[in-house]
Amino acid sequence: MDSNTLGWIVFITALGLSWIATHSAFFGLRLMAGAFWFVVFIYLKTNVPTAITEGSGLHTALLIVPVGFGLMLVLSGLGRGIARSRKWEQGEEQVTGGFKWQLPDWMKTGGENEYQRRQRDVEQDNLEYKRKLREAYRSGEYGKRGR
Repeated sequence: MDSNTLGWIVFITALGLSWIATHSAFFGLRLMAGAFWFVVFIYLKTNVPTAITEGSGLHTALLIVPVGFGLMLVLSGLGRGIARSRKWEQGEEQVTGGFKWQLPDWMKTGGENEYQRRQRDVEQDNLEYKRKLREAYRSGEYGKRGR
């Protein structure tokens, strides 16, 4: 296999992995696709295309492109993971992409957010259940059920 064919295989593989990674919510896949763009960088660094002079401005620009693609893929996956974890803490599972610089709900309103309200309701339900159970034990109703 000659060097030119290997170059096309590496480039097409990087494009294919990138396309799959951008359509997936799995961060590890984005990390692998980003790392594969660094493989493209290493290939272009060691095997300069014949029409380009090694070390020229065009060669340098050609080396910057795969590094940019690799970083872009990894960072876009990181932003999606941050958005997902923020939503998960509130009790929702929703995937959104990109960085969104904004304050959490509990810092905006100064009050409870949905997650805190839900926790408070669960605690109140638990206390109500314990109270009813205690009353049933005290009144003797608990042992009479089911007989």
